[in-house]
Amino acid sequence: MSEDSLRRGSLWMISGQSAALAAQAVYFVLIGRALGSREYGAFAGVVALVAALAQFSSLGMEMILVRNLSRDGSSFARTWGHALLISVVGFFLLLAAAMLFAQFVLRPELRVLVPWIALSDGLLGKLIQLAARAFQGAGRLAWTARLTALTAAARTVAAAGLFLCAHAHRFHPTALLWTHIYWLSTLAVALFALALATLRLGRPRFARISRADLSEGFSFSLSSSSISIYNDIDKTFLVSLGQITAAGIYSAAYRVVDAATSPIYAVYAAATPRFFREGARGVRHARAFARTTLARTLPYSLAAAAALWIAAPLVPLLFGASFRESVAALRWLCLLPVLRALHYAWGTAITASASQWNRTATQFGAAAFNLLLNFLLIPRFSWRGAAIASLLTDGFLAVASYFVVAKLARREACTACPAPSPT
Repeated sequence: MSEDSLRRGSLWMISGQSAALAAQAVYFVLIGRALGSREYGAFAGVVALVAALAQFSSLGMEMILVRNLSRDGSSFARTWGHALLISVVGFFLLLAAAMLFAQFVLRPELRVLVPWIALSDGLLGKLIQLAARAFQGAGRLAWTARLTALTAAARTVAAAGLFLCAHAHRFHPTALLWTHIYWLSTLAVALFALALATLRLGRPRFARISRADLSEGFSFSLSSSSISIYNDIDKTFLVSLGQITAAGIYSAAYRVVDAATSPIYAVYAAATPRFFREGARGVRHARAFARTTLARTLPYSLAAAAALWIAAPLVPLLFGASFRESVAALRWLCLLPVLRALHYAWGTAITASASQWNRTATQFGAAAFNLLLNFLLIPRFSWRGAAIASLLTDGFLAVASYFVVAKLARREACTACPAPSPT
């Protein structure tokens, strides 16, 4: 991908993320006002549990699609078939695992949310993601951006329907009612995404998957699960301890941070095919490209952190009075965009230039570190403990990713050095 193509791809991804961001902003306001902090906290806590497990339902095939297609466009039919088959089978395993975990970590009134959220995020959402990644790997980032925006828009329309209905009939919606509506909006987008990928890229071919792809895919899924754990499992911790309102307060602030970080993610998503091509030339090339990309994203992340601190008092004005404490929560979390810009850069360089297992090791370590911090801090400090754990975890991941890239580059340099001639 040339610099000009990267620029156009980044603009498409940023435009898609911007449209999704606008839709999500409306969505969060509507669903926050409709549900209130307690019901929203219940929903967010269950979503976090399902998200941590859902990363295994596709065995990382979404990233295998990007990798294979960015290097060899003729591999689409075979890789697409693998991804679809694994995702459908994986959903049933996910549902069983989620229901089992729910018996141990969730209260009975929350367990009924699990099947609906698993269907929406663990199957339908995965199918949308696979289609978007297929277009990303093929270099057709306009469709990746459109599918991202469409998913957010569909959920916003569903949230608007719930909000208006509740306002007109003067009742307070529950998290369970929302999950019954939530999955239907995802279903519509999933059907469209599958049809679009088939028409634009081709039909799937179901063939035997190689052990190498399975191993690498499992590594991607373990990596994604680790990301879900250190990003979101704190919400599940909060609801499992009965701190459901605190979970809602913290989740609202965290989603604002996620929205502020989305342009950074968009740049790295657009650059991923280029990262893979640079990585095929060696770690040093991927690291150089990471520095170039970081020079573009770090100034934005610093500005975003400052903006989050200043604009924090707007949260309860938008979401409602029950989210008053989200002001303090957002100020605790405002440095996350900076830390994420750093570990996105070095982490993507690792993924593209070496075995994904190198990055997975750092992310798995971050997830374990985060779980330990949550276990120690949340019972004592509630959402403030979760915020401390998040900041320390993302900081750890940035430092660890940097040192892994440096180590891989040194190893590559030593391998490339000619052996001394005998004297």
